[in-house]
Amino acid sequence: MSSTNDLPPPAQHNTVNNDDDEDDEWDKRIRRTGCFKENEELLICHADTNDWRKCLRELTAFKQCMQANKS
Repeated sequence: MSSTNDLPPPAQHNTVNNDDDEDDEWDKRIRRTGCFKENEELLICHADTNDWRKCLRELTAFKQCMQANKS
């Protein structure tokens, strides 16, 4: 009988391929606009507050960036 000490740490025997470090198509498109930072701040605000109305500063900054970059 083997003990649990014989098993590799969970990260080494995880069979799920986790590509969270790679940009998905959405991230790639946003990066090309030059407004990735503003988009991230907006998304974080919404995730933290769960209310777009509380993120008007971030939304305005993202909108201005997109307009400035003609994206």
